[in-house]
Amino acid sequence: MTQNTNKPLKPALRKTAVISSCDCLVGFLSGERVSKSTIDYEVKRISDIQPKFKEYGLLNGEPLSPKQIVDNRRGYLSRFAYCPYCGEKINWKQVLSNCL
Repeated sequence: MTQNTNKPLKPALRKTAVISSCDCLVGFLSGERVSKSTIDYEVKRISDIQPKFKEYGLLNGEPLSPKQIVDNRRGYLSRFAYCPYCGEKINWKQVLSNCL
């Protein structure tokens, strides 16, 4: 008796266990790594120090608001679409709502 070799093979199980505890890296701001948990701190730190820079003549123009700092079009925050560590797509609406 011969075995039937026309049976479809079972597909390999997908690895669906994404690192759920990953504090996703969302980008870089002023040369510092920014993750989901630290974006509000980093943006607040930069927006708080800008008036001092303006006072001492180290800032050209007006200090930026937190919303302007995280605006992707201005180029202050280098934003990632996906976390380089776990591959999760970054939901920018959620991240920015926690930040602003």
